[in-house]
Amino acid sequence: MPNWCSNNLTITGDTDTLVQLKEVIESDGEGLLEAIAPIGEWDYSKAVETWGTKWDVSTEGLEYTDNGDGTSTIQGWFQSAWSPPVDAFQSLAQDWDSCYIQLMYEESGMCFVGCWDSEGADDHYDYSGATSDTVRNMIPEYLVDEFALDEQLEGYEEEESQDA
Repeated sequence: MPNWCSNNLTITGDTDTLVQLKEVIESDGEGLLEAIAPIGEWDYSKAVETWGTKWDVSTEGLEYTDNGDGTSTIQGWFQSAWSPPVDAFQSLAQDWDSCYIQLMYEESGMCFVGCWDSEGADDHYDYSGATSDTVRNMIPEYLVDEFALDEQLEGYEEEESQDA
């Protein structure tokens, strides 16, 4: 069983472009990663190389919004196995250079968190050894807040003190 990586995704761009992903989100068939970086028949090595994770992800937590100005936004969350699917979104960014893509991710089992975007940001941090009191000194505030890392760590600390 994999560790699950939590991902928060935002894609903003012209409506004509994003309507393709809207159709995928509204269907119950094809997964998001296969839609943006197709591999055809699933193969572990091919999936990891193409997507950056071993399984496709659900579109259930994603929402499409027409902004009313010729642009649209796809925003929401999903979980991926072991790691964030940065490679898939990198491929999408190369194909859709008119869109802005941001992927924030956190994997509590391996204590890493980060933010990748289509404009070149690729910030990732290891917070192993952090406590609820020290995590804000190790990780940028926007990532601590996005994933409530201090609250997560406080919960783990409380569990450990009860088990002791």
